[in-house]
Amino acid sequence: MNKDTEPTTGQVGIATGMLILTPLFWAGHSVVARIVANEIPTFSLVSIRWIAAFVILMIFVTPTVWPQRWLLVRYWRYVLMTGLVGPALFPCLLYTGLKTTTVTNTSIIQTSVPGLVPFIAWILLKDRVTWQQVSGILVSSIGVLLIITQGNPLKVAEVEFVPGDLVILSAFTCWALYTVVIRMKPSEMHANTLLASSMAIGGIATFPLWMWELSQGMYIPMTSQSAWAFGYIMLFPTLLAYYFYNYAISIVGPTKAGLASHLVPPLGICLGVIFLDESLHTFHAVSFAAILTGVIVVIRGGPASRSPKRS
Repeated sequence: MNKDTEPTTGQVGIATGMLILTPLFWAGHSVVARIVANEIPTFSLVSIRWIAAFVILMIFVTPTVWPQRWLLVRYWRYVLMTGLVGPALFPCLLYTGLKTTTVTNTSIIQTSVPGLVPFIAWILLKDRVTWQQVSGILVSSIGVLLIITQGNPLKVAEVEFVPGDLVILSAFTCWALYTVVIRMKPSEMHANTLLASSMAIGGIATFPLWMWELSQGMYIPMTSQSAWAFGYIMLFPTLLAYYFYNYAISIVGPTKAGLASHLVPPLGICLGVIFLDESLHTFHAVSFAAILTGVIVVIRGGPASRSPKRS
């Protein structure tokens, strides 16, 4: 969106809907990944995921992307950074960290994203955060804390952190940076051009790690379960989620879009109850209400961020 153009009410409404669907897709990704975690090698999944997503996307957006290939060359540093910090580094660091830490610790660290995004946006974009947005982030963080501590915030002191948590923190720092740099997209570059190039970079950058897994005898099993898992991961948390997230950032700005990560824990719990027979408690409902309230407060708290003009 142009720097001097205000988003319409309809665009903000669409972006808000996308910011609800995106964490739903991410939460579903966690459920699917939990089911097939011991079947599909991590780096093979990441590389094939992005290569396949790139091919599928290009079927629909080639007429838009191909004429802009020279823009990718002109802004190659920006394009490369976007592809590395989002599609490549984030999932690799996240999956690696999850091998040595817990989902609880990961949820705690994930709450840092809405705080990291405004800080990075202030450095790179000179964005300002209103007190209303800060209060919304705090309310949403309390909701996540209730989930993590099962309704007793004092239990947070009992959580033990391990070295793998540093890897998880690096992963979500990459995601926060990705959230901000998407907003820095050159105005003449179409969003689908950047998305397609990011997917290609993610697939190419992780390809050597996929080959390494193959050399270690780690193959992807040809089963119906792995097939539907790949289908879900490529369609929802890859193609749709990244498209929705990038669009939402262009409309409401990185600070507001970054808060979508707070919706992942409660949505993941709901999906866990439905598909994994997990239990639902009163504190889950309270925390979900707090998170949703915080998200609404942040989205309504001030105008959307502005994109800097690129030469």
